Amino acid sequence: MSDAHDSIQGVKDALRVFSQKKVALVLFAGDMIGSGNCYTFEGFAIPVKLVYGNNDGDRVGLAREFARVGGEYLGDFGEIEAEGLKIALLHGTEEALVKAVVASQLYDVVVRGHNHRAEVTRQGKTLLVNPGEIWGHFTGLSSVAILDTNSLAVETIELGRFNTIQEIIKG
Repeated sequence: MSDAHDSIQGVKDALRVFSQKKVALVLFAGDMIGSGNCYTFEGFAIPVKLVYGNNDGDRVGLAREFARVGGEYLGDFGEIEAEGLKIALLHGTEEALVKAVVASQLYDVVVRGHNHRAEVTRQGKTLLVNPGEIWGHFTGLSSVAILDTNSLAVETIELGRFNTIQEIIKG
């Protein structure tokens, strides 16, 4: 999941889906925003790995509070081994960097966020997964993605539809 932008309800919805689908590991690709969202993870029994996004201001607080509930911040870029797969986790603020990481073919999977658009593409051996946004008000759609580590199939799950920020402003 990615781009919560302080949507506590969106995170709760995502964690409910992950629990129902028996997800083994949650990856968060940045822009949680506030450390208060850590409370939604209390009692959540699935490991969580996170990276920072361009809107995450209080990095010390985020790392401290998420560590308290079992989450692990990996900095701006994370490398994860899961079920024999080498996974890169980054927010994706710099599009050229995302393209370079995918083109390097060093990773089986690259998970990114930032542009709020759900996307699954393949370049060579590398699968690029953008789960979309938890917040929902940038694109009008809140979504997460679940990767089957055996088949590399990705299921994008819609969590809800919302008015976009532009629609809200226009009233």
